Amino acid sequence: MTRALVLIRGELSAVGLEIQVHGPDDTNAAAEANTDRLNLDIRDDAIDVRVFAAGAQTALVESVDLDGPEVTAEVIAVRAVEALRAARLLPSPAQKAPPPKPPPPPIAPPPAEPPAPEQPRVTPSPRVVPLLELALGPTFVQNLQGVPQVNAHAALAVGPKWGFVALGAEGSLTGLDFERRSGSARISRRTLFLQLGARVQLHRAWELSARAGLDYLHYGASGAAQPGYSAQDLQHDTGGISASVVGAYYFTRAVGVYLELGGLAAFDAARIRLADETVVTLDQPSFAAGLGVLLGAL
Repeated sequence: MTRALVLIRGELSAVGLEIQVHGPDDTNAAAEANTDRLNLDIRDDAIDVRVFAAGAQTALVESVDLDGPEVTAEVIAVRAVEALRAARLLPSPAQKAPPPKPPPPPIAPPPAEPPAPEQPRVTPSPRVVPLLELALGPTFVQNLQGVPQVNAHAALAVGPKWGFVALGAEGSLTGLDFERRSGSARISRRTLFLQLGARVQLHRAWELSARAGLDYLHYGASGAAQPGYSAQDLQHDTGGISASVVGAYYFTRAVGVYLELGGLAAFDAARIRLADETVVTLDQPSFAAGLGVLLGAL
């Protein structure tokens, strides 16, 4: 065994390692835990070569069977050196593992874009109502008998945005004709009216108004009689009341169009007779629909 130790020492010295031999009772062996150590445990039939790399607590064991045919001191020495070399290739717990890479810094989300400033809501200002307003257009008048009669309509309204006073006139453009066996009659109609009204703007361009007032009515009737009958030209004047609803749309402050629906009832209605037949009772009541243009000023 002494020869094997000498050979092992020679092999290790050949690779540049200094060897110190300690006995099993040597107290300095435990203190040299930071050096490579090699222990030989001799049993009856084998030698266990225990190799501790520097700083290792676990040995690498290499067993050599003493009953082998070619087990010599040289073989034990070579096996011990090879075991030491293998132990030194193992990672040592004394070696500090490289510190883990620090985690990448958290990627900050891109700064949120500030919200766009809220645009102030633009509330359309109400339309400025002109102080004076002229309405011009045709009106279709329907009595309880006969066909509609076309009238020219003109009215001047004066007032603030919430109300007005309207003064106007209408005149028939076509006669209202009736014909029977006894003869024929043609009727014309003229009116003057004074009305009070209120209005409201539904939108900057839309307006709704209601009005009511008194009317002066003048009727003219001319006739032609068949032989055996006589004809007379008659005039008739009376008063009446009227009311209407008007919707208007304005292209500009002072230019617009209107649609009017209304009715009229005469106090002393004129009755037109041909022979013994009453062919029409005028404005008792009558209904009217008109449309036209609006022109404002001031």
